[in-house]
Order: sequence, then structure tokens, then C-alpha cells
Amino acid sequence: MLVPTVLATNLENQWLPGGDGPFADNVQQSADKLASVIANWFAQAQAASFPCSTAMVRKSQLMAQLIPALDAKDAQLSGIQIAQAFMAYVAGQSFGVGIAAPPAAAAGPMIASSFANLEQPQSARAQTIATALHLMALSSIVSFPIPPFASPVF
Repeated sequence: MLVPTVLATNLENQWLPGGDGPFADNVQQSADKLASVIANWFAQAQAASFPCSTAMVRKSQLMAQLIPALDAKDAQLSGIQIAQAFMAYVAGQSFGVGIAAPPAAAAGPMIASSFANLEQPQSARAQTIATALHLMALSSIVSFPIPPFASPVF
């Protein structure tokens, strides 16, 4: 089960710089940390009581898509690209024999706002990003072939 407060705590403690300082200069290292936090969190996702079995396997795909997002140097573009990277990451995840569709919710502006507000404490920034990603995850539907049915991600 996906818990947004767990994601927020891990974003703050494992990815965001401490003391409200600047982000790391090494974009690949930052993308790897962010992808690890997201993949570890999404590994707890379920659909129709089936756990996500591909969250960790697809971490490198997510990391590769996060690199240009974190290197964009523009809050709006970074937020949208992080949301797009997460959308691509969720799409096709496996839950038993079920396959996840891309999230229907668009949360790029929400993520962008957390980067644009330079006065925002890291804890609030982490909470905003976690809420956005959680909203996106919950808007994904997993299709199961036999018998044909669908289930939301939770």
C-alpha cells in the first residue's frame, strides 16, 4: 500500500539537501537518489491484492528519465519532466498478471511549484512532491486479463 507520508519522509531524508541547502551539483547522483526513493516506495504498491513486482527492476529507467528533469534549471520544466518520468515509470508496471496503465492525473505543476518556491522548507517541498506522485499513482488502473477486470493502484 502506498503511503504518501513515507514517501515525503524519504524524499526529505534521502534526496533533498539538508538544511534547506542547494541541490547537489551532480545530476546523475541526485537522479539516482530520487529514483531509489520512488522505486522503494512504489514497490509497496498493490492492485487487486497483487504487489508490484517490477518497481525495483525499472528503477534505472526512471533514473535515466529524471536526469534531464533535474538538469533543466527551470522549475516549471523540471516539475513537468519529473511527472512525465513518473508517468512512464508507472505505465507497464506488473501486478501479478496485471499491467498498469499510465496515470490519468497530471501533477507536473504541483511538483514545479515546490521547486519554484525557494523559501519553502524542505519538509513542505517533500510533502508537495509526495502528494503529487501519490495522486498520480492512485490514478493508474491495472488491467487483468483473466477474468477481464481492472483495479486501481493503492
